[in-house]
Amino acid sequence: MLEKTVFFKSVLKVNSLPNSSAEVVISGRSNVGKSSIINALCLQRNLARISKTPGRTKNINIYSVSIGKWIVDLPGYGFARVSRYEKDLWNKMIESYLVQRKSKKIVYIIIDAFIGPTELDFNLASWLDKSGIQFKIIANKCDKVPQNISENVIQLKIAEYFDTDKSKIFVVSAKKGNGFAKLKVDAVKFLIS
Repeated sequence: MLEKTVFFKSVLKVNSLPNSSAEVVISGRSNVGKSSIINALCLQRNLARISKTPGRTKNINIYSVSIGKWIVDLPGYGFARVSRYEKDLWNKMIESYLVQRKSKKIVYIIIDAFIGPTELDFNLASWLDKSGIQFKIIANKCDKVPQNISENVIQLKIAEYFDTDKSKIFVVSAKKGNGFAKLKVDAVKFLIS
């Protein structure tokens, strides 16, 4: 199902988006690998544009899985070489998207498995929880974690950090394509339920 995903549109204004029935939202710090996650999830190399420069995603990018079922790529938060004004605009755009869109949605917060979650990641998780928005965690870049640390240990540690169940943690490497089977099942299940 996800292999047929296509780019749909890029917007700055949330109210310019048409209705949808389900949205899988990809969020995370700048340069944590959101675009790489989308490409690996959909088994496509160039679906989402990848950049080594933090802050390249400036709009909300929508990818259509099927009619009314989307993958949504939000601009990254945290470090990016843009003005404070532009960061504030991104934050307002992201917040208005998450609050104003009435469609069913789940947010996957991407964190760096090697660095671990940051204060910004915790802030987003806390805000989503208070806002009643369902979220799960994707620990990307697990290929950088020492090999003697198992996926189970990573899941348990991150679940402990976020005070959540380990079933809500996905450990992947977008670079190597590892760990995407469970994540794919989870995303598709959400989109078709």
